[in-house]
Amino acid sequence: MDDISIIGQYEDALRAAMLANDIAALAELLDDDLVFTGPDGRVLSKADDLLAHREKLLRLDRLDIRETQTHRIGEMILTTTQAALAGHFGLMAFDGVFAYTRLWKQSGGRWRVVAGHGAKIG
Repeated sequence: MDDISIIGQYEDALRAAMLANDIAALAELLDDDLVFTGPDGRVLSKADDLLAHREKLLRLDRLDIRETQTHRIGEMILTTTQAALAGHFGLMAFDGVFAYTRLWKQSGGRWRVVAGHGAKIG
């Protein structure tokens, strides 16, 4: 199976878990060493990310993928994605187009996100 097929399945699972606030699925998809820089510049760990979903601080009403590119970098796979999102973070509503970069590494027979960055682009 090629990189695009492998990671495409994981990207789809991540999207579904984010939309459903599925903490168990997110815990499996995020590496314990996750470092993610959010659109506001805050750097989040796996625990921070899961807490935002658990406490429903981050609630997504829409997450429509527009484009994803996949690149192998040594033993890891990098994805760049553009997506239209709408939802709430705390009491603040958001709606726009965002760009995401995620670095996936294989761990325990599964692929997990070890690093990422999100930015609002429209």
